[in-house]
Amino acid sequence: MNKQKSNAIRSAETVAALRAATAKEKDVLIQCEDYLAKFFIGYKYKLITSIRPQWLLQKVIESISPGSYCFAIIRTKFFDNVLLREIAGGIEQVVILGAGYDTRGIRYKMHLKKLKVFEIDFPGTQLYKRQKLVRLPEEIPANIHFIPLDFNERPFYEALLQEGFSKTKRTLFLWEGVSYYLPEKVVVEVLNFISQCGAGSSIAFDYATRDFVNGDHSTYGGKEIARWLQKIKEPFLFGLNEDEISPFLAKVNLSVVTDYGPDELENMYLRNRDGKIIGQTLGHVRMVHARTSNN
Repeated sequence: MNKQKSNAIRSAETVAALRAATAKEKDVLIQCEDYLAKFFIGYKYKLITSIRPQWLLQKVIESISPGSYCFAIIRTKFFDNVLLREIAGGIEQVVILGAGYDTRGIRYKMHLKKLKVFEIDFPGTQLYKRQKLVRLPEEIPANIHFIPLDFNERPFYEALLQEGFSKTKRTLFLWEGVSYYLPEKVVVEVLNFISQCGAGSSIAFDYATRDFVNGDHSTYGGKEIARWLQKIKEPFLFGLNEDEISPFLAKVNLSVVTDYGPDELENMYLRNRDGKIIGQTLGHVRMVHARTSNN
C-alpha cells in the first residue's frame, strides 16, 4: 500500500472513530448524528469507543488529542446544518470533495432522493470505503455517484462532468478536512471552478489559520496535531487568518455567508441541555460557507 493511500485511509478511520465516539452522546444537543461511523472503524478504535461512561471516553480522547472530541461534534454538525439549509433552499446537486468515510449521502437519503450526489476521493481510499459500505445495514442510494480521482493526475471537474454533473445547476460543495493539506494554487483552482457553477451554488469548508501553518502551535490542541502531522509527514500547506478569508474568496468571485472561529462554534454546537459548554475544540481551525457571486 503506498504512503498516500495508507495515510488517507488512516486519517479517514481516525475521523470516523471520533464521530463514532461522539455519536454515543445521549444529549441530542451535542450528539454527533453520524450513527454509521462505527461501521468504518477497526478493532483498536472499537475498543476505545466502547469506554464507558461517556465522560470518561471524552477524557481519554482529550488526553490523547486535546480538542479533537469537541471538534468532531462541531465539524459534523456544521456541515450537516449547511447541507440541510441548502437542500431547503433549493440546491439541485451535491458534491463531496475528498469524501473519506462521509455518510451524508446515506444519512440524509430522504432529503437527497431527488438530487444527484457526487463523491470524489483518492481511488484507493474510495475503494476501501466501498468495500466497507456493503456491510452497512442500509442500502446505498442509487443517486450517489462515486468518482475515484487522483487530484494530481486529472482536474476534478473533468471527472465530474464526465459523470453527469451539470455546471448550470445550483450546487453545494462540501470540502471537509482537505483544504489545509493542499497548496494555495490548488485551493484557488477548486474555488474558481465552484464560482463558475449555477447561480446560488456554494461551498462549505474548514480551513487552518495561517499562523498555525507558519508554525504557531500555541492554540488549544495545536501542539498535539502538529506532532501527529509530523509523524505522518503530511504538513499543512494552506491557511488564512480571520481577516483574510473574505478578500481571499472575493478574488475568486465567492462571498462569505458565514465564517466561524472556535469560540463561536463552541457556543453554537457544544452547549448541553443545562446550557453548559462541554469542552474546547481545536483552536487553529475555522469553518466557512461561501456562495457564488453570480446570483
